[in-house]
Amino acid sequence: MVFNLNGRSAILHFVLVSLVIGITIGCRSPSEPVARPSPTSNSNSEPERAISGVYNVTGSMGTDEYSGMLTITEQEDAYNFRWMTNKGSRIGVGIQMGNTAAVSFARTGGGDGCGIVLYKIAADGTLSGRSARWGQYKLGAEEAVRTKGDRFIGEYSVSGTDIEGNEYKGTLAIKKNGEGYDFEWRTPKPVIGFGIWKGSHAAVSVGGTQCSFAVYDILSNGNLEGNWGGQRSVEFGTETAKQ
Repeated sequence: MVFNLNGRSAILHFVLVSLVIGITIGCRSPSEPVARPSPTSNSNSEPERAISGVYNVTGSMGTDEYSGMLTITEQEDAYNFRWMTNKGSRIGVGIQMGNTAAVSFARTGGGDGCGIVLYKIAADGTLSGRSARWGQYKLGAEEAVRTKGDRFIGEYSVSGTDIEGNEYKGTLAIKKNGEGYDFEWRTPKPVIGFGIWKGSHAAVSVGGTQCSFAVYDILSNGNLEGNWGGQRSVEFGTETAKQ
């Protein structure tokens, strides 16, 4: 009996490839979370789970408590945040990096010029950040390398791309102010902001005293636990948002 070795090899190859593909597909759990892609992410970025949804919120600033609803909607590269509480309504633009989210917000209709910067702090102190402006949902990117100072406070050399795609370079100074930190960017478009350092992240609100900010830990159950404040604040408030 004579065999066609080339045809037999092709059949064996097909069978082996089919088995490999079947095993690969079978090993993926149907409940495995899908990471939210980001146009500014790189191979070292943290995976992101979309945070869109409606939340019941409770919060306080000192003895002043509030409650209501928070609606988060994904828009282009960022998020729209909208609060309706017994203390009034607020609207803002938010950014997510891994299990952290930050938002710059203001009274409805009063947020022109407000913006948010969210940094991931590396072990060597380097700041890798994303930025967004109130009412706009494109992201900018920035890296700040510390040139002077200790831990978080100090001077940094910065380079980045704004939300319009324009590249820039300059310096950033970070100084302690009460419970928070003053940020001063010396770039072709100088900017001043106020923010918070929390664990391996920092969030900064820019645009003036009408602009407030919040930074949240995104919990495994999808709830948000955060702190908030603004340039007029002498302390930070707290907020919990539950789906």
